[in-house]
Amino acid sequence: MIHELVLKETIRDTSTGLISDLKFDIITSVDTENKWDTAWVGKYNISTPGSVDDPGFIAYNSLTSDDLLGFINKYGDPSDNTNGLAYHKTLNSASFAANIESNQITKDLPPNINISGDDNTSSDPITI
Repeated sequence: MIHELVLKETIRDTSTGLISDLKFDIITSVDTENKWDTAWVGKYNISTPGSVDDPGFIAYNSLTSDDLLGFINKYGDPSDNTNGLAYHKTLNSASFAANIESNQITKDLPPNINISGDDNTSSDPITI
């Protein structure tokens, strides 16, 4: 499986720059030629407790995507403050698998229809 992290937004106090929440998506897809044919988007929100007086506080305008990833790792897993991203990838994979297992709908054509083209979904033209 392929996982991609998309940082969506922060919620912050504009007077201090302190971030209280971080919203992000994790997109999980099957490693296929067209990975977006089958993909699951998990939407997550984590609280980022702290204070501007904490050691290592980084001013809002100086934050990088690596810093936000560090927040996800630190605050994203309730039982391990180093593992938040892996925790959310596991949650997303489980949700994706459950969705696939319960999905009773598929896109295809009946087996007696002549398939042509590279996408295996187009029938031969029918003159009408």
